[in-house]
Amino acid sequence: MGKPLSRIFFSFTLLGGAYLAGSLALSAGTIEQPGAGFFPRMVGIFILCLGMAGWIGSLRSGEGKKSADPVFPEGKNLQRVIALVLVILLFTVLLQTLGYGICSAFLMIAVLRLLGMRSWGQTIILALLTAGVSYFFFVLLDIPLPRGSLFS
Repeated sequence: MGKPLSRIFFSFTLLGGAYLAGSLALSAGTIEQPGAGFFPRMVGIFILCLGMAGWIGSLRSGEGKKSADPVFPEGKNLQRVIALVLVILLFTVLLQTLGYGICSAFLMIAVLRLLGMRSWGQTIILALLTAGVSYFFFVLLDIPLPRGSLFS
């Protein structure tokens, strides 16, 4: 397992397995009434399956001999990764204060801009639509979201 890409996929396989194992302590509920463990269980299974598929695929293809693309981002791409991590951390810090609606809209604006969307108008419209649709689905599933202490 000396190949960089296979190590990354193996790490995701372990992460997915650990996440899935941790989610088993929570009640999954039913399809009609999902419990606290339903979504984490689905995410764990998803990460585990993707990690395993990538790991097996990278071992079969014999990758890693001499890859032209770096495994870890460099230069501007590294700056984007760091900026995205900082934006996500800011989202988690401000979520209780500003609430889900505002934080998710700002998160989407930042992500879209970091991914290269140039038009501010399109960015704002897409961010508001994404925040609104995700809020709608959480309400549909009867999952409470933080309103924000500023607005309570």
